[in-house]
Amino acid sequence: MKKLLVILLVMSMMLSAAGVLADGIGSPDAPVKVVILEKDVLPTEEDVQLMIEAVEKGMAAEGNYVDLEYLEAPAGKYVDVVPLALRTGQIAADIVYFQNGVELELAQEGMLADLTEYVNNSTNVKALYKDYNWARLEKFPYLLWLCPAFTYTANIRTDILNQLDCKDTFLADPTVENFHALLKEIKDKGLAEYPLTTDNNKLRLDGFMNQAFGITGTVMNVDGKYVFAEVTEGSKAKLKFLHQLYEEGLFDHEFLTNTWDVMEQRYYEGIAQIISGRVGATTKIYDDKMVATHGEGATLTILPPLKGVGQAYAAVDVIREPRGFAIMEDSEVKDAAFAVFEFICSPAGREIDLLGIEGKHFVKAEDGTVTTTEKWPEWWNRFFESTDNLQPAELVSSLYSDAVLKSVEMANEYYAEDTYGVLTPEDLITQKDAMNNIYNEYYADFITGQRDIDAEWDNFVSEWNANGGDEFSEYFDSIF
Repeated sequence: MKKLLVILLVMSMMLSAAGVLADGIGSPDAPVKVVILEKDVLPTEEDVQLMIEAVEKGMAAEGNYVDLEYLEAPAGKYVDVVPLALRTGQIAADIVYFQNGVELELAQEGMLADLTEYVNNSTNVKALYKDYNWARLEKFPYLLWLCPAFTYTANIRTDILNQLDCKDTFLADPTVENFHALLKEIKDKGLAEYPLTTDNNKLRLDGFMNQAFGITGTVMNVDGKYVFAEVTEGSKAKLKFLHQLYEEGLFDHEFLTNTWDVMEQRYYEGIAQIISGRVGATTKIYDDKMVATHGEGATLTILPPLKGVGQAYAAVDVIREPRGFAIMEDSEVKDAAFAVFEFICSPAGREIDLLGIEGKHFVKAEDGTVTTTEKWPEWWNRFFESTDNLQPAELVSSLYSDAVLKSVEMANEYYAEDTYGVLTPEDLITQKDAMNNIYNEYYADFITGQRDIDAEWDNFVSEWNANGGDEFSEYFDSIF
């Protein structure tokens, strides 16, 4: 009998280690502490504390008892300071949010837990998974990010768009040339100082421009040779177009120094009239603030991707999640940490994550009808943007504006998959960093006119290849 108990105990431990979800985590008297570090989520905020209480209460109702604690990130730029703080032990968390690819090296160093078995054995998390999530899990099983396809769409105030004579022409045929005409009319009519603005996040412009110039993915096959898209003729053509817009005063001359908040403020103030933002939650923020500032007529119109060589939004990477939550490998409470995700993906969890705190951000009648309050626009999801599992399903259309729903609809309509997406192998990370620095330098100089694109393009490609481009092409040949 004792031998049987020992065998069962060992099997139980093995299953837990393999990521099989556990039932009955903690107890009312001894909840399991789960520590979370997330960008822009401060433990001192009232909404964060209220959310913690709501999640803990919701999980307890299901027999899982946790004690959630949010950490404040060290001072500095999140993507720079967090990996260093994790490596040095300055901070210790069970769940950590990552973006901008800084998690790649941490995963290669064995610091992030493989979530494959957790996801496979889940109920609610798995229900929110899309095809691209499954593809990413197979190739990079360290991040959890449940939201619409990570796509950027351009948007403009509807009342401004309605003042443009070229509106119908552009919407019916959104060619690069017609987009140029749209920007020029905004400028000529004095509706903006710079019709198009951005920060220095290249994904924003890539999102609705790339395919028009024939940029179909991270890596492209050019005459039988696999190269990064940055050094293709399509990339050159896009940069020439952006330089033209810059020279004509149609593209914000401060784009290199704009931070995201400065960019958005220039948009709300009308210094610029077109920016690009992620579909779904980000579009909601833009739409809510624009309507609050300029009235109902200022609700946003989502612009189609530009049309040229092709027409689609920038190819979606199915190699890894573009950002998301990881569970740290050295966490001693991995089951409890994933149980938080499993709850957040349940109907009760989606309600908290998307609606906020009952009594503050929304009220619920006895028949279950939900009405949001004037505080709801201030709420934003701390976990996932997915509206799947939010019940009743009709609630989604009543919560989100036409602009928000349209952004998701168009992202699905013009979805394109990155055919040759790749993870950077560990032995080429240094080279890729050097190549990115070279591209950033030339990117800025080409657009602003500090370097002539036609005269300097070959120099750029040569520098790129000498600093790793050729090595990557050899690597690509071995895997494609």
